[in-house]
Amino acid sequence: MNTDVCFLIGGIILFFILINVLLYFYHKNRRALFFRDIKGRNYRSIKNIETNIESYSKIGAKLTYYKAEIVFLDHEIFIIPFNKPILQLIHSPENFPYVSLRFNTSFKEIRNDILEIKGDTGLGNFKITLNFKHKNFDLHSVV
Repeated sequence: MNTDVCFLIGGIILFFILINVLLYFYHKNRRALFFRDIKGRNYRSIKNIETNIESYSKIGAKLTYYKAEIVFLDHEIFIIPFNKPILQLIHSPENFPYVSLRFNTSFKEIRNDILEIKGDTGLGNFKITLNFKHKNFDLHSVV
């Protein structure tokens, strides 16, 4: 194999690793700034919640599964996945800095320690399921 081809392949791999490292630190910094911004406010944070996000639009559907930290602040719910943008489920018109995506909620329901939220993204509809089983957390106190 030619050495130029090896250097090209190595450079491409190194480039993708560098992009992932930069994205990791970018999202980690935004997360730290978000928590610094809400520091003086009364919020509840629960880590390692199983999250299922289904979004539907005219173009198609997308399913996403991951574990995330959920923050309840007043009537707002924030989903903070590891190394991904922060999602805000809007109930009031207040904008929070460092939040990348804002979804308008229209329906919330609690069944067997599972919170189901439905709403609109502007491009289509979404359904988010948050599994709070085995977390010893009272969902009725924050929703």
